[in-house]
Amino acid sequence: MLWLARAARRVFDEPAARTAHPEHAPHFANYLADLLEPYGVSPHPPAGGQSYGEMGAALIADLVRPDEPVDLLVLAFAVPDVRPGRATATYLSHVCPGQPLAFAVCDQGVAAGFTALRIAQSYPEHRRSLVIVVEQAALHYDPPAPAPLPARHAGVALLCGDSGVARISPVTIGRGEPVESTVDAVPGQPYTGVWWALAGELADRTPRRVVVAARDPVLGYACSSTVDFEGLEPDGGGAGVRVGLGAA
Repeated sequence: MLWLARAARRVFDEPAARTAHPEHAPHFANYLADLLEPYGVSPHPPAGGQSYGEMGAALIADLVRPDEPVDLLVLAFAVPDVRPGRATATYLSHVCPGQPLAFAVCDQGVAAGFTALRIAQSYPEHRRSLVIVVEQAALHYDPPAPAPLPARHAGVALLCGDSGVARISPVTIGRGEPVESTVDAVPGQPYTGVWWALAGELADRTPRRVVVAARDPVLGYACSSTVDFEGLEPDGGGAGVRVGLGAA
């Protein structure tokens, strides 16, 4: 059984510092041009955007104490990073206490965060697992098919493990009828919205059950999990959720 202990969520108002480096724009433009040419798609000028490495590192600093090593880290995203040459999950393992085993999940749309949580559930022997769901709003080309794009750069981190304040049921991912979510996804955050809402639920210590559910409008994945809050004090005290606004 996987438990949710604490969470952090953050909006990043500024572009990544890397995008201001004089070598970034030409290298990134060449990379995009080579990647998109087989599909007949032209890149936009590579301005702005966020780096999932910087976003994830800020969330780790917000959430994980130096004296609590993490055993497993799973990064989930849908929109491509503006720093594609870096193995971001490996980088985040390096900056995370415990230097955990790390995975990255992408190309699943809304389902990416649920798959990340499912991976965490598949390692019950690990004491602490960190699920990081991030989205950046700058797509430097027109997608060949309609896809939801974020309105802002945002990220959510969930610290899970063998104890906590809420029990997370096994994740369900399929193509059947969608389950109704009891938490409202934040508008403009198609990939982090339900997780942002779940993190906010930690401020309420009332025993209850919430349903976290979402459906990807393009891929058709219907995803859900139930979370049972036990009315316990979050580990480390406080409300159990850290909120950051602005650039990190």
